[in-house]
Amino acid sequence: MFTLRSSVVIAAVLVPGTVSLAHADEPASPAALAPAPPAAAARQASPLNYVGAGAATTLFHKPNAGPASGWQKDIGPVVGYGRYITETIALELDLGPSFVRGSGYSGFFLVPGVVWSFSTHFYAAARFLVEADPQIDFAVFPGIGGMYTFPNQVSLGLELNLESFIGRGNPGLAVALTPGIEYSF
Repeated sequence: MFTLRSSVVIAAVLVPGTVSLAHADEPASPAALAPAPPAAAARQASPLNYVGAGAATTLFHKPNAGPASGWQKDIGPVVGYGRYITETIALELDLGPSFVRGSGYSGFFLVPGVVWSFSTHFYAAARFLVEADPQIDFAVFPGIGGMYTFPNQVSLGLELNLESFIGRGNPGLAVALTPGIEYSF
């Protein structure tokens, strides 16, 4: 039986803005020297760190050999931490167990990733699943997601991922979905 081999925390889509002043060879206009509008100031002060929690499930699985199957009746609760290293790129590390109905605990995963916020509400993620228990294994786990951030820096999001285990030479293909919540600070 396929077990959930995915754990994801959705990255915040915070794209800090910048306010540019006049070039050195141009006279500064009064507008360029005025304080930034509140919206621009808020974008400049966007948080760099975030923590989150999510619950992944596998919607579809096609093993390397054998027939495809639908929802795997699994859940992977996860928690994680992320940090923006540029205005649009974040590094993060998520971790958590996975459970399958009828089988119980099926494994524990570390999920390092790089997230690119390409718009205010959407992002792409290059994630890797590192199964630490019951055996060591490795999978690629790219995804795309959407996020809505409230004024209090709490975000709700949804991410869709493709998954393929490559560590033991038996790739297969799966599709996972993760709703999540996040707090930026």
